[in-house]
Amino acid sequence: MPPGRLLPSLVLALFGLALAAVPGPTSWPAPPFSAERLDRPGAVLNLAETLGRRPVVLNFWASWCVPCRVEAPVLRDAERRYRGRVLFVGVNLQDTRKGAEAFMETFFWSFPNVRDPRGAVARRYRVGGIPTTVFIDAGGRVVRVWTGPLDPERLEAFLRALIGTPEG
Repeated sequence: MPPGRLLPSLVLALFGLALAAVPGPTSWPAPPFSAERLDRPGAVLNLAETLGRRPVVLNFWASWCVPCRVEAPVLRDAERRYRGRVLFVGVNLQDTRKGAEAFMETFFWSFPNVRDPRGAVARRYRVGGIPTTVFIDAGGRVVRVWTGPLDPERLEAFLRALIGTPEG
């Protein structure tokens, strides 16, 4: 972690955990965006091409964020289980390309990841801290926003609700 990044990471994480319990609108249209992909240099991900076709999970993260590192394997494993049913997209927030690429390699992330160097996408999704995960239903509406690291059980419950699968 670069010097001087630990304190901002902790502050964002604590702020984010406080926000996780704050109620907000139950559903709102997911804002489309286009952003440069980290996992395919030179390519652009256009979320508008996916919205309304299948559920999407957007995870806002940074390589310098300690809670993001805790959550990373949980996301990787869930994406592998739900591949083809849910599109996972990582949104790397205010980070260096080198740091982001190393993070993705460390945690063996194979799902699409985009850069958000100035936080424009994060603002559109009302992100107040990281990690934040936004759940978008197949109709293109944000149905849940969770700020703070997700554990496997909570993520599984959120994904089942997102795709309409009963518990079990």
